[in-house]
Amino acid sequence: MIDAKYLLNDEQVAQFITHGFVQLQTDFTEQFHQAVLKKMSEVYENEGNPGNNLVPRIPEIQKFFDHPTVKGALTSLLGPSYTMHAHRHGHFNRPGTSDGGWHKDNYWGNEKTRNHLPWSAMIFYYPQDVTDDMGPTGIVPGSQNRYKMNVASEINLPVVGKAGSFVLINYDIWHRATANTSANDRYMLKLLFFRLEAPKRAEWNNLREEWKTPEGMMPVPDNTLLWNHVWKWMSGSPAWADRPADPAERTGAARHSDIAGLESRLYGEDENEALNAAYGLAAIGAEAVPALIRGLKHTDPDVVNPLTFSIPRLCAHGLAAMGPEAIPALTEALGDSYGNRDVIGQIAFALGEIGPPASGAVPALIGLLQEESDFIRQHVVEALGMIQEPAEQVVPALGGALQDSSMYVRFSAGLALARIGPAAASAVGALKQALHDGDEGPAPMLAASKADKGARYVSAIAATALQRIRTDEALDILLSYLQTARWCPSTTKVSTF
Repeated sequence: MIDAKYLLNDEQVAQFITHGFVQLQTDFTEQFHQAVLKKMSEVYENEGNPGNNLVPRIPEIQKFFDHPTVKGALTSLLGPSYTMHAHRHGHFNRPGTSDGGWHKDNYWGNEKTRNHLPWSAMIFYYPQDVTDDMGPTGIVPGSQNRYKMNVASEINLPVVGKAGSFVLINYDIWHRATANTSANDRYMLKLLFFRLEAPKRAEWNNLREEWKTPEGMMPVPDNTLLWNHVWKWMSGSPAWADRPADPAERTGAARHSDIAGLESRLYGEDENEALNAAYGLAAIGAEAVPALIRGLKHTDPDVVNPLTFSIPRLCAHGLAAMGPEAIPALTEALGDSYGNRDVIGQIAFALGEIGPPASGAVPALIGLLQEESDFIRQHVVEALGMIQEPAEQVVPALGGALQDSSMYVRFSAGLALARIGPAAASAVGALKQALHDGDEGPAPMLAASKADKGARYVSAIAATALQRIRTDEALDILLSYLQTARWCPSTTKVSTF
């Protein structure tokens, strides 16, 4: 249990929801950070970037992530069962380097629909003081929910601070490395974390029920309805859970009752206005379902493109935020025809965001696991892991998906089983096989060129799923695997034994 004094407060959570980040400071000694920095310099100079082996190669980093301030911040946003992703990276910015390109991180080459709800987050940790001239990471506050960025009009906020400072960042925020014009090396460690359980209550120091914009708001685009939805969901009470039966009494409905007007704004060129229109329709409820369903049918050449906003994708977000009232129409939409069939992946995404109330859609979703599109299958698998019920149908389907030809589908299946936890015990055998994903390929259909890069993450998330299931069989398999896979942090190319 984390001492409550280390949890975030309402203001900090609101800052994260609106700006997409919150910056904090640990109380490690200066000597600790100097030791980390010295070890990192030695590893980078003698061995190169350790990549995913950053933590085992420099074990002091784990002490940082075990600090109660860090654990309290992650618990506040991702819940007490959060897990660290196997992908981690140390950014090394030498003197003289120029600005990097603005980007959102993807999922090691994969572009899935990005969650507006905090199912994941990153931490940027600085083991040394970072000043403006050292090439700090630049972020765009408030950009986490937008796919397009107008460089000329956005805020470029350099993340600076004393050694030991860290920034808890929405995974989807626009960011880049800036130019290092100093004479000093700049290190930044970036690690990714996943939420494994939907919140049942507020998991931070929560003193107020209703959403309130934070003090000191930066000039970011207004997304009040979206922010309110995220706040409610994180509080364990989704915005739709307490929606009055009478539409006239619904929060936001009086201001956003013009369905036709909101629908027209979905198709404009201003992404933020279209985003707000989707959430305005969501606030109205069932009466607005047809408008959002029509948006799913909008001709869009690429509903997957990470650099542009897609009308069907925005409508899927709106239907997800609407909650159970959208389930019948979403389930029916799974069987419709679309100009771009990948829209079905967006529909599956929306059902998954609604969670267990969408259990009636599970048979239709399982049927879509035979689709040719990796995009569709991945979103179906993710949705099954969030809906979870009935487990006797969901778990075998996810166990089978661990043999999918796409590494992204296999990873999502492992994550889904980790989210289900003990109820996924029947998948232990499939997870045991997934621990060795990529050794020979998970299935004959797997091309050799796909058997390397993502396999390490499939294996890692399978281990997490076994840990979460926690039956004797699961733990025996996991411990046997870890005994073989054990990393020796003292072994290097100059000290092999």
